[in-house]
Amino acid sequence: MPVISFTLDTASVNRATTQLRRYIDSLDDKLERLREMIAERIRWTASEGFSSAVVSNVIIGTLFVENDVSVTVTNESHLSIVIASGSQAVFIEYGAGVWHNGPVGSSPHPWGAQNGYLIGSYGQGKGARRAWNIDRDTVTRGTPAAMPMYRGYMEAINAIDAMVQEVFG
Repeated sequence: MPVISFTLDTASVNRATTQLRRYIDSLDDKLERLREMIAERIRWTASEGFSSAVVSNVIIGTLFVENDVSVTVTNESHLSIVIASGSQAVFIEYGAGVWHNGPVGSSPHPWGAQNGYLIGSYGQGKGARRAWNIDRDTVTRGTPAAMPMYRGYMEAINAIDAMVQEVFG
């Protein structure tokens, strides 16, 4: 932390005030950079997780379910928002079906229960089946919980010390 010294005369106090304003401005810039780095770390890790996730485990037949999830960062007025959008985002994050994800009423995701994403609760309880038909020729076991947003968040937490060091030196 820099030291600002001054004497009790107008010119010295004005210089100290100018130095303090510059320090505050540089601190604001550094905090903004750190915030953006954290959001970008979450976005990158989550994007990797979504792109490599199993969208549906088909055991009989062919089911094409597009992994349409994209992860973006929106920066506005001292706030960064990491958004995963796409029709499969919730299924990939929290999982669907009991085969991969545990007993009915549970959640393998640390935030699943508090957000109401419980295994077997989707589709009027039909997610509680060990497998289900999409049509006559296709059977699936659902989607394993990949948790890419959660993993991105945890990755950022684990890397926060290094990012602070990089920004603040």
